[in-house]
Amino acid sequence: MEDPRRRPSRGFTLVEFMIVLAVAAVLLGTAAPDFSRLLSERAAATQAGQFMAALRFARAEAMKRGQAVGVCASDPAAPGTRCLTGFAGADWRFGWIVFAGADGAVPPAAAAQILRVQQPLARSDGVAGTRRVMEFTAAGFSTDAAGHFLFAAAGGAKPVMVCVSKQGKPRVAPAGVCS
Repeated sequence: MEDPRRRPSRGFTLVEFMIVLAVAAVLLGTAAPDFSRLLSERAAATQAGQFMAALRFARAEAMKRGQAVGVCASDPAAPGTRCLTGFAGADWRFGWIVFAGADGAVPPAAAAQILRVQQPLARSDGVAGTRRVMEFTAAGFSTDAAGHFLFAAAGGAKPVMVCVSKQGKPRVAPAGVCS
């Protein structure tokens, strides 16, 4: 017969709890770098998607308006208000500006109409572009040669590349493969 004063224990002992915590810490420690890499890859893919949307918008606006529309890298000294000037490629992580103007000049002339402004990108390891501006004609073609833009991801994660053909069509490609 059982002793009525003795009840079965409920819950965990301190030793069992410490073992569970140790196992959870080991599992979390092995999963954390992969999770961080996944977040970096998703951030780069999202930013590349935003950039492709801006390029598609600019191309569509050029065809709709019947005039040149451009997308330029924002100047880091004044992100969102001024296009980056110079002849070298640009780091687009400071955002970009979509503008329409009769002359399509970059930086846009005072008469140009600003259509969209992308603010600086958060969680970005850089966006290296072969061009500081992409301009589309009224027919939707790129006015310059094809361009590509590499969206880098932190922590050794796979970067994402956006390729723009001479026909003005943007697409996502594996890093280093724009043909």
